[in-house]
Amino acid sequence: MKKLAFSFMFLWCFTNNIAQDIKQGLIIIHVVPESVKTDYKQKIFNYHFLNGVYTGRDELLTVNGKKDGRDLIRTDLGINQVYKNRYLITAIGNIIDLKEKKVLFDGRAKLVRCSNDSAIYYTNDAFKGKFYSVYNFKTNTYGEVKSLIFRPKIGQDVEFDKSTAPFKLNLYPPNKPKIILLSDAGNPQFNASEIKNPDPLFWWIDNSTLIYSYLNKENTELSFFKINVDTKQNTLLGKIAVKPESALLKQEQLSRNEFMIYYGNKFFLLNIDNNSLTNLEFSPKSNGFNFECKYNSYGRMIKLNDKECGKYHFQPKNFKTSKNIAALVKEILVGTDSYQQGMAVWDNNKQEWRKVDCDDVLSLVGFIEE
Repeated sequence: MKKLAFSFMFLWCFTNNIAQDIKQGLIIIHVVPESVKTDYKQKIFNYHFLNGVYTGRDELLTVNGKKDGRDLIRTDLGINQVYKNRYLITAIGNIIDLKEKKVLFDGRAKLVRCSNDSAIYYTNDAFKGKFYSVYNFKTNTYGEVKSLIFRPKIGQDVEFDKSTAPFKLNLYPPNKPKIILLSDAGNPQFNASEIKNPDPLFWWIDNSTLIYSYLNKENTELSFFKINVDTKQNTLLGKIAVKPESALLKQEQLSRNEFMIYYGNKFFLLNIDNNSLTNLEFSPKSNGFNFECKYNSYGRMIKLNDKECGKYHFQPKNFKTSKNIAALVKEILVGTDSYQQGMAVWDNNKQEWRKVDCDDVLSLVGFIEE
């Protein structure tokens, strides 16, 4: 009887240890340096981890960023994402199937959202016009939506007139002449490197209320306003001192009334109920990890569950987390030059950072389950 009990206990311990093994992949994009001025080759890899320990990598595919003088697949123009643990969607809308290792969509359009088996896009182009389009992951087909009543997002048809500074904000009611909502809707982000003369950051919170960013002429002050497009009532939500940045403004909704604003190395919390814009000392938590926003002589402090776990030099865009794991590209910036020093990955079992050799990283996309 004792032998039988011991056997069951041994079997339980053995199977329990197996069940605790966690396999994760980290999608990383490398650039081929000698191709930057020609076809801009980007190599997509999957780095494998077992319980937080690096076990090797697989090259999935190589894509060209330029062809015949125009952009093709670009993974360096904003934040990339992985959908359904399989599809890499770039900031400009390209879709890459990581499982089948092939490009599904090499066009350029603004991703509105992913919904079940579809990616929904919006195009507003001087030559192509304005329209919605859909990529169907089941049929691997892409097409323009012909239905005139198709509206996958809230809000109305607005557009920034950027022909002169300051910009104008125009409203285009259906079958009616345009309405100038604002004759002064901000100034160009003149140091932007990802997109030339980008639109101010804006998003809808209901069908009539639009939030938009406003940069002064010198790019030294950033403000956020809320405008009702029906009444034209324009309300200042908050403003803060900044400096010219090359990275584009980005936002992330945290709750009904709170939004994270990312601008260069700065992180702001925008509260639309309290009319406040707050400069944050530490980034929002991601799987228990967060890091110091301010860049110091030692780099940035990293915390796990509110306890310091390391200090490194890295860019916020190349800090990714998942369950019990985090990765960053060690990188020292000297002026406009960047010197990478491999990757640091958090080993949760040993509670320490491990070095992984990794050169010419263009982007850490994120972790996937394996």
